[in-house]
Amino acid sequence: MFSKISVMLLRGFSIGARFLLSFLFVKYISLEFQGEYSLLLTTITMTMLVMGFDFYVYSNRFLIQNKERVNFAIYNQLVLHLITYVLLLIIFLSFRIFKINIDFLTFSVFFLLIFEHLGMEFFRLFIALKRPLLANIVLFIRTGVWPLYVIYLLLYKKTGITLELIVDSWLIASIASVVISGIFIYKNLLKIDLKIDRKWIWSGMGIAFFFFTSTLAQKGIEFSDRYIINSFLGAKDLGIYSFYFQLGNVANVAIYTMFISFMYPDILSSIDKGNKFNANNAIRKLRRYIFLFIISYSIAIFSILPFILDLTGKTELYEYKILLFLFLIGNMFFNLSYTSHYAMMAIHKDKSLMFITIAVAIINVISNIFAVIYMGIIGAVTVFCISAFLLFFIKGRFEKYYFKKHGW
Repeated sequence: MFSKISVMLLRGFSIGARFLLSFLFVKYISLEFQGEYSLLLTTITMTMLVMGFDFYVYSNRFLIQNKERVNFAIYNQLVLHLITYVLLLIIFLSFRIFKINIDFLTFSVFFLLIFEHLGMEFFRLFIALKRPLLANIVLFIRTGVWPLYVIYLLLYKKTGITLELIVDSWLIASIASVVISGIFIYKNLLKIDLKIDRKWIWSGMGIAFFFFTSTLAQKGIEFSDRYIINSFLGAKDLGIYSFYFQLGNVANVAIYTMFISFMYPDILSSIDKGNKFNANNAIRKLRRYIFLFIISYSIAIFSILPFILDLTGKTELYEYKILLFLFLIGNMFFNLSYTSHYAMMAIHKDKSLMFITIAVAIINVISNIFAVIYMGIIGAVTVFCISAFLLFFIKGRFEKYYFKKHGW
């Protein structure tokens, strides 16, 4: 119980710090700066996803089944990631040499990507090793400490905040999380048998491919609108959009931390054991919790929204309050889709999940371009709502089909 409460508190402090930072950017700097900051976060997130290739899905599954081979898995996964970092460096230097202009193309961002990715992999490793408190402590250092530091500089030191300062602060926090994680597993590292198992790595990449493709498509549904808005409407509109996204995203983080992360193992385990009653009960319970939380959070956030908007002092935000309402509807369907997602994972329908997500992602990106051009940022969030509903509906239909096929 102590561990669960501590995890929720650490996650709460982290999301709270990041939202407060965005709020202060809007209030004391500008909506344009908030938009640029949002684009930086999105770029880091998407690049890290490509770097990791979702290999952790394979390695963590291996660790759970082979707990005595922790050192083997750590070493070989590290070898794979080192190769990825070298490829990233080659691409980075090529862009610099040929003077290809890309936003955020700095050495600080390059090193941030590496240490942030290592920190994320350590987090996933600790989760697999059933050390959730340690995992969330290093996660808090990566995602909560640096926003608090930037808030301190902004409010008390009256420091001029730039994206470069944010990246440098974030980089220091990421390095600290990696160092702390490395110290924890230092004893294990001393016992590593330094042999590269190419077959294990290639096998893992083959299995991870389906998860990676599906995750990439899903993140495209979540974040492609940022680039489209920035391209067609500009940083100010992106700042308004990301401000309301942050308000809605609090619900996503809370739902995952309090419900999904604790309940999805029950869904997987019950289905794996063929326990129809427990599986259906776990799925219904998770759906009920998600629905009730979204309703409760919506009532709470809309009751204080006028106060939040008054504090920002930005009149532009008032005419777009509908964005928050639509984000919350989309988030509800998006989170509800995870119940069918994990149910299909349990019966190894990874390819079906991949094709469903890719199809919806393609619809999302194409629709977003036209929606942003003709409807502005309201069009973007409308497309997100429709995409989230499609994920929920199609995955739900496939879940029922496969379960009926298996006699459930």
